[in-house]
Amino acid sequence: MPEGPVDPPTRRQPGRPSSEGRPEVRDALLDAASRLFARHGVTEVPLRRVASEAGVTPAMVHYYFGSKEGLYDAMLERTFARVIERVSALADRGHGESETSGGDLRDLLGVLVGTFAAEPWVPTLVVREVLLEGGRFREQFIRGYASRMATLLPGLMRREIDAGRFRKDLDPELAFVSFMGMTLMPFVARPVLERVLGIDYDEDFLRRFAAHTQKLFLEGTGS
Repeated sequence: MPEGPVDPPTRRQPGRPSSEGRPEVRDALLDAASRLFARHGVTEVPLRRVASEAGVTPAMVHYYFGSKEGLYDAMLERTFARVIERVSALADRGHGESETSGGDLRDLLGVLVGTFAAEPWVPTLVVREVLLEGGRFREQFIRGYASRMATLLPGLMRREIDAGRFRKDLDPELAFVSFMGMTLMPFVARPVLERVLGIDYDEDFLRRFAAHTQKLFLEGTGS
């Protein structure tokens, strides 16, 4: 017989899912939501369907994200965090540190192309839930991401102008619009371009597309 008191077995607190603290569960939910939201729209996909797609219970969605809005924010944060981090790092560099004309923007363009290629749901979701009239996440997207990019990128372009590497008559805001259009639009139009032009968005195409867009943009802005 054991001596002294015996501790009772540890019990999980009620209302807390058994998969608590497992990052793979959170990632699975984000992956499932990105596929479903891009295909059907955020309003058409209930959270229980996201949970089913990820192979977990609906309680897990609420535990990790709280709501559909929280899930959407987490999706965008995971996708754009690297882009925003890269733009911020470039913006924090001192004037004149880039050794080649447009070196920072060339690097950033590669990051954007890589992001949209790795996360093909992003352009579709942005069009559906942000750009179209009535998009329910327009304000969140503007506050969280678009406003930051619209401040940082023109700043990088002004730095190139001041350093004499970009044309003096270049409008940084309009150049920002062109930059985003050149990188985002080919992925928005991907379902059409693949059929009309017979394009396969494989590694070779993405490499050629990035190099082509870099050359096109930088030669148009160069002094």
